[in-house]
Amino acid sequence: MTGCLERMNHKQKLFKDLLFGLTLAGEVAGTFIGAVLIGLFLDDLLSSKPLFTLLLLILAFIQTILILLRVGKK
Repeated sequence: MTGCLERMNHKQKLFKDLLFGLTLAGEVAGTFIGAVLIGLFLDDLLSSKPLFTLLLLILAFIQTILILLRVGKK
C-alpha cells in the first residue's frame, strides 16, 4: 500500500512540475508575443518603424529576466 501512495505522490509532483513549467513558458512566450504585436501596432499607427517594436522587445527581455529571477527565488 505504501508503494502505491509513493507512486501517486510522485505522479502528483510530476504533474505539478509540468504545470509550473508550462505556465512559465506561457508567461515568457506571451511577454515576447505581446511586445511584438503591440510594438508593430504602435509603429504602424505612428509611422515609426521599428522604434516601438525594438523598445518593447527590450522591455520584454528585462521582464523575462525578472520572471526567471522570481522563479529562482522560490
